[in-house]
Amino acid sequence: MKILIFLTFFPFFIFGQLSPKVNRLYKQIAKSKIAEGKNISVDGHESELYKIHEKMDKIATDQEIEYIAFHGNPVNKYYATNILFKKKSKSLEKLFKNYLKNKDSVEVLRGCLRGISHMDYEIYTRVTFEKQIINQADWEKKWKDSMIINKKENTPEYLNGVDILNTETKWTNKEIDSLVCKLDEIILDNQESSKKLIDLICAYHLYENVKVPYYEKIAYFEKRYNSQYIKKYLNFCRYGIREKAIDF
Repeated sequence: MKILIFLTFFPFFIFGQLSPKVNRLYKQIAKSKIAEGKNISVDGHESELYKIHEKMDKIATDQEIEYIAFHGNPVNKYYATNILFKKKSKSLEKLFKNYLKNKDSVEVLRGCLRGISHMDYEIYTRVTFEKQIINQADWEKKWKDSMIINKKENTPEYLNGVDILNTETKWTNKEIDSLVCKLDEIILDNQESSKKLIDLICAYHLYENVKVPYYEKIAYFEKRYNSQYIKKYLNFCRYGIREKAIDF
């Protein structure tokens, strides 16, 4: 009976922590059982749900977004986590531990691909993917600077590209490397971490050609999961054997 009462009033408890405007956006997002990437379907049109999350990003306080990330429904958690990452929130590690412990999951649609994913996995992949964003932003800045130095800012090439090439990030490669190490430690210190997460760690560092100093912690999971990713990465760390990474 107590559980039923709690579940009945839980939505009101959530909304009571949010401003009326953020509440409305939260409710709109909560109507969907599936989180959507920016572009979806065969034609790659921009998701309306994703646009709502962008509105939330603009008006919600950091405290509201953090509250949603910890206590919201799965789809709202997914978007709130995305916002916290973009803001370089200091609560990311705590949130990651929470998702790892509680095994939070969400169904996600990206393009035409749809599937259920764990939130800890989503955070880790989001963090590691940021390096591509950083490299893209750096390339765009160099291109724009080069065009301006060569006095080509009034050419069709520059005018057509300047608004399209607008990649932004608050992160640096050094900061991403540091955060990845912290997430690795959290994962490897938990003996119940999933095979998928351990495989992801090994595949990522093998791709980066990096031997992490804590690689021996992975040995426990090699025995438990008997994974090709783990074996390949440990061979690289222990013996310098560089094998081609498996597509993940």
